[in-house]
Amino acid sequence: MRHGESAYNVLGLCNGDPARPVPLSATGRRQVTAAAERLQALPIDRIWVSQFPRAQETAAIVNSRHAAPVQVDARLNDRRNGFEGRPVAEYLEAVNNDHLNFVPPAGGESYKQLIARVDACLADLAALTANCLLVVTHHEVLQVIHGRCHGEPPEAMWRYWIDPAGFFEGDGLRL
Repeated sequence: MRHGESAYNVLGLCNGDPARPVPLSATGRRQVTAAAERLQALPIDRIWVSQFPRAQETAAIVNSRHAAPVQVDARLNDRRNGFEGRPVAEYLEAVNNDHLNFVPPAGGESYKQLIARVDACLADLAALTANCLLVVTHHEVLQVIHGRCHGEPPEAMWRYWIDPAGFFEGDGLRL
């Protein structure tokens, strides 16, 4: 599941630092509440979430209907984009020429580095004994997870889109 709309989504700004307190917007809280209602019937017995406040707020809203144990995992964090607080348009322009290999400034990571980080997390998640595991994370991380569930190469992963508070069900990772 992707977190709901954040305050930075509204402003069109990048946030790749989990220490920056960027919460859900009012719209984001409504989106997540609606998604939580649709997820209510699932027997969610574990939740894994990134360190970002917007993802943790999303997980808490969904979990209010499940009371599942929650595990925070930095490997589910949003991409370190190197454009903290700057317009998303600048970030997209920078990665446009080589979106798989471009390494952003200021400690950023390439999309291929993100894939490796998420793959390590997915290998651990695949070993869990959970009836129904909910992962609450970010768009680019979900691109990788979706791609691994569907056996897609990185180029196809990059094109996948999921709306704020959107979710998909996957039942088999291809690592």
